[in-house]
Amino acid sequence: MSEETGDSEGATSTTTSTTSTTSSSSTTEVPTTSSTTSGTTSEATETEGVVGNLFLSDKFLNIAHRGGGDLRPEETLPAFENALAVGAEVLEFDVHASSDGVIVAMHDGTVDRTTDGTGAVKAMTFAELRALDAGYRFTPDDGQTFPYRGTGIVIPTIEEILDAFPDSYYLIEIKQTDPPIVDGVLAALEERGALERVVLASTDLDTIVAVRAAMPEVFTSLSTPEMLDLYVNVGSPDYTPPAQFVHSPWDLTSAELVAFAHELGMKVHPWTVNEENRMVDLIGRGVDGIMTDDPALLESVSP
Repeated sequence: MSEETGDSEGATSTTTSTTSTTSSSSTTEVPTTSSTTSGTTSEATETEGVVGNLFLSDKFLNIAHRGGGDLRPEETLPAFENALAVGAEVLEFDVHASSDGVIVAMHDGTVDRTTDGTGAVKAMTFAELRALDAGYRFTPDDGQTFPYRGTGIVIPTIEEILDAFPDSYYLIEIKQTDPPIVDGVLAALEERGALERVVLASTDLDTIVAVRAAMPEVFTSLSTPEMLDLYVNVGSPDYTPPAQFVHSPWDLTSAELVAFAHELGMKVHPWTVNEENRMVDLIGRGVDGIMTDDPALLESVSP
């Protein structure tokens, strides 16, 4: 989600950098179903015995953070393919737009950390982004080898991801706020009939409010100010959630928070959990799913 280095170190900063700007009086009703107006049917989807929308089911969800970035080059088609193969039910990735308006999967605002290039995503054309090696910096052994360099892995567009995995469920974080890309993200999802199979997230309040205003039927998670509002109102009978999904840092996901969220009909999916003991502990607290860079490990301990 919002951490910058791939581990959970960013969790604390997410909850201390701002003060709450929301209140129960300004929130909207939590949607209980998701439906589209794009001609897509609302027929039941079955996933390992789950009938209906997977996000609303009681099934514990294995969410491949950045497509399972510990196992394959993050946020690439090979990563998503591998994540599904090892047991992930939901593919998580982040989006930015190129300078010519093409929406691509990339966690950081720059290409420096994951590719052989440098520069801001939004300052580069799609052709420039496409020329980069998206597998260049991936190493499974702390820099001893780089097995995906020069293998043709590229930065994918949101459309390519949706087309490659047309039945998958997605958690998509809209990272870019200026210029805004909400309309482009929603258009891509609507064109591919994926609106019912996605939760849209953003740490930025204005971005997530824009999503809800444009398509209130689409599932969203709490922004950072809304998360802070939830934390200070745990147990309050006056709290009204503005969204149905809580994406909380793992170290701030208490049993009390989970229980309160469940009382309100919310689902709790903490991030980013890559250690087995933490996975087991959070499962014991009743979370509804976990975001992990290692979906194979999570699959081995999932209930």
